[in-house]
Amino acid sequence: MGKIIDYATGKVINESPEEVYRQQFEHILIDDLGYPKSHIDIEVVIQRGSKRNAEEADIVVYKSEDKSQENALIIIEIETPKKTYDKQALSYATATTAPYCVWFAGFDKSSKGPFYHFRDMKVDPTTFIEIQTLPRYGEDIDTIGLYRKDSLKPAKALKLLFQRIHFKLYGEGPIKREENVAKEIIKILFCKILDEYSPEDLCEFRATPSEQRTERGRAKVAERIRKLYRELLLDPDFGELFAGEELLYDDKWITYIVSELQGIMLTHPDTNTDALGDAYEILIPSSLKGESGQFFTPRSVVRFAISVINPKYRKKELILDTACGSGGFLTVALESILNQIRALYPKKNRDGQRLLLKDYAGKYIHGLDVEPLLFKIAKSYMAILGDGKTNIYQNDSLQAIEKFPARFNEKIHPGTVDIITTNPPFGTKIDITDKAVLSLYELGHKLNNGIPTNELLEGQDPDKLFLERDITFLKEPTNDTDGGRMVIVLPKQNLSGAEEDSVELRKWILSKVDVYAVIDLPREAFQPHTGTKTSLLFCRKAKNVNKNTNVFMAVSEAVGHDRRGKILYKKDNNGEVLLDENGNKVIWNDLPFILEQFRKFENGEPLSCNCGKDGNPSCFIVEKSQIHNDPSHRLDAWYWDPDKNELAKSLMDSTNDNIVEVVNLGDLVINHGIFYPGRHTRNYVPESSESVKFFSGTQILQVRPFDIKYQPRDYKPAKSHFVEKNWILITRSGTTGRVVIVNDDIAGKMVTEHVIRVICDESLIDPYYVYAVLASDKIGRQLLSKGIYASVVDHISPQFVSTIPIPRLAPEREKSIADAVRLAESKRADANRLLNNSIDQIENIVITNNKSLE
Repeated sequence: MGKIIDYATGKVINESPEEVYRQQFEHILIDDLGYPKSHIDIEVVIQRGSKRNAEEADIVVYKSEDKSQENALIIIEIETPKKTYDKQALSYATATTAPYCVWFAGFDKSSKGPFYHFRDMKVDPTTFIEIQTLPRYGEDIDTIGLYRKDSLKPAKALKLLFQRIHFKLYGEGPIKREENVAKEIIKILFCKILDEYSPEDLCEFRATPSEQRTERGRAKVAERIRKLYRELLLDPDFGELFAGEELLYDDKWITYIVSELQGIMLTHPDTNTDALGDAYEILIPSSLKGESGQFFTPRSVVRFAISVINPKYRKKELILDTACGSGGFLTVALESILNQIRALYPKKNRDGQRLLLKDYAGKYIHGLDVEPLLFKIAKSYMAILGDGKTNIYQNDSLQAIEKFPARFNEKIHPGTVDIITTNPPFGTKIDITDKAVLSLYELGHKLNNGIPTNELLEGQDPDKLFLERDITFLKEPTNDTDGGRMVIVLPKQNLSGAEEDSVELRKWILSKVDVYAVIDLPREAFQPHTGTKTSLLFCRKAKNVNKNTNVFMAVSEAVGHDRRGKILYKKDNNGEVLLDENGNKVIWNDLPFILEQFRKFENGEPLSCNCGKDGNPSCFIVEKSQIHNDPSHRLDAWYWDPDKNELAKSLMDSTNDNIVEVVNLGDLVINHGIFYPGRHTRNYVPESSESVKFFSGTQILQVRPFDIKYQPRDYKPAKSHFVEKNWILITRSGTTGRVVIVNDDIAGKMVTEHVIRVICDESLIDPYYVYAVLASDKIGRQLLSKGIYASVVDHISPQFVSTIPIPRLAPEREKSIADAVRLAESKRADANRLLNNSIDQIENIVITNNKSLE
């Protein structure tokens, strides 16, 4: 069982499903509601009279640092989403003087709550009433909802806040379509933004507990919000968003949303903009996350891209995103501009700095997206961050430019944009087939040596048309300066594919722009929504594409999350999660290291000698002439990586009629499915019905293992050493890289920690096929000795094994191979048993004969 550091107390505690939800609520208490960590404790024994009960409260918040039971303020009971609401927190609270108690079962579509209760200790200490939210630190029940603008706090835990609003509305509210839930939340968010921008001192966006408890009170709250909404419809910037639409939630649900949002200020300078971006993604329905190829760029990737492209405030650089989605690239660009303003004008107060940002955003930040909901989200996001709302347009960016909104065409023309940052739609069968659209583009025509012919294609990928449209908008170079520059997310296939159309595309790219950096992203970058491999292409318009310059390249291995979208933590060679100096888990995101190396490249300095070593990603420099002289003009970093071996490269490039795709082994296993258990003190005992075999790394390879030891079946320190049938075992010490699959003879037995376990996700792949690949001399043996690297590795770790590329075949071909291997292993096991039985017979005859001679 893993260990984590408790967020509130700093205590080392065991990981568990319930613990995840305790940590979530601690973030709500501390980051959202503002309670000091020193006022919080966990696993608090609740005393009743002089007798100590065995029951413990999961979290207790105290009125001060005095953690006596008489000083308790809030009692919190934590459950998992499958649990039903009970009154346990209330029973705990009755043994204390705490006026508030909470029942919380996490954030999930199936979870209920959270449920908040209050009792008036002076009037009726035995009666609890349900309330919509807890008071913030420093508030009490009488001051909730009586907010003035200057008392609102910056939003710190927005993702958790939006999660609980979204799941509460989706699970218990009257609207059940995710998209419609999101639309209604966004309408009310706009009402809040409008209220924050209004000059009045008192908030109209408020709901006191007394109002929340009665129909008349909820009607008053809802009427204040409907009044704000009517004003919103008249606003010159926001009114167009919701023309002809009403608020669909009734008084009860409007009041609930207000109760959750009323204590924070979204437009506060200290509002966490990264958290805001994550929070908005919660509102985007799953149908949009991948529909029409719209995959939202991870914040770590966006931050890296903006850092490399580096927009300049003093140069008043014009920034455009033609597929802006929810506004991720543009908002991080705005943040970069704000940081420059703060550095340039440190003596200006925050309001003065924000005015400069607002002026810049209103003139130089522009975004377009065809999807109505994303357009509304981006518009509100920009309004919160810097009032760039006026330049966000709902528009199909692939249509003829003269059909773009008139206000856009008044400000932006082809050949005038300094910076383009974009992630166009990709990854699904969404070809553009409209002949009128295709005829607008060179890439809508068949290419010959990178030059368009008169032959119009039947269809084209939208990402390629976006690439051309974006290059069209980039500022033209002059005799003295380069033109505009761009970062674009592209499917890696565009930069690496051997097909004629991919090669021709690269010739076209190299003839149009100066490519100065390429970063291959890991497959997990856009998972769980798509497994399409992608790259970041950085380029600029130049008068002459200089073939004598260099290109910076890197192969990223991790961007902070795994294929399930969960946070990815860095581990040591023993598979243990690394902790920083404060005891927090280290998130595995290698883009900051790549950025450091890019800065060295920019400054003409040599790259770090640690590139590609000690867990760092490969970073290197390629002469552009090599790319131009390469027959296929490969632009992907993997192809040019000097740290990768030729077998791995050829495997990754071998997609054809036989090999459908190549997938890292780590993407084909269950969660935490590549591991080895920790060491334990051996406890050898004689063979008996209460003991179990304990295999060494050598013994699992032997037909007839010698000197097998036994340990007690119920020996707890070794309970994680049991293996199950169809697991794959890989030796990691001694003769490393030897592979076996667990059969009936080993299943249910213990195996040493010197052997790595691989548990395939059988809904994705047959373990016997994986075993066949790993056990092969010409593929598996080589990859397990070198992995994907050009030099022999010193050790085999679970992380190393997860990077082994597995070629995927057509399903029927894989099944045929797996079934044949399964049959062969079954016959091998039968033969081994026959051999062992024969040997046992000989031994028994000889031993019996010797005894008769004694």
